[in-house]
Amino acid sequence: MHCEIYKLALHASWQCLLDCKVVQLPVKPVRIASKYGIECRLTDAFLTGGEAGKLIRRQSGKVQIVVNPKDTDSQKRFTILHELGHYLLGDCEPAADRFAASVLMPACVLLGANALDPVKISTLCRVSKAAAERRSKRLFWLLEHDQFIRHPLEHELFMQFQNFIYNRR
Repeated sequence: MHCEIYKLALHASWQCLLDCKVVQLPVKPVRIASKYGIECRLTDAFLTGGEAGKLIRRQSGKVQIVVNPKDTDSQKRFTILHELGHYLLGDCEPAADRFAASVLMPACVLLGANALDPVKISTLCRVSKAAAERRSKRLFWLLEHDQFIRHPLEHELFMQFQNFIYNRR
């Protein structure tokens, strides 16, 4: 089950980046959400119990992501994409987490740009040090197990980022 959730979220992240025509890092979560007709707002008015964010579906059909304005920029970026993950994939927390991480730090792009070090990843993707360290470990695992660009969507995404990758080397 966990493996299927991982694959679903990963494929959705690639499709999202392709559909939104993202060609460089760091990605712009607010712009990505807007491509899906979702407005992002910084407010804690709708948040309870220390929530970082929430997906709100209005009776009018309008969809909003509200984000805690007190969070760090890297937390806000993750929260927007986490909530977008819920919008696209449903209520599964692991899927929303994986989706957000994969949009913020696409493995094929980081591998192509030779950004394997947590400091490089954190700076390039504007993510927390902890998130960058987890991604770095995953990148080394992908390299060790030859799991780099093995799906057509991932290959298409790699090609979409080709200029960015070339300019980063």
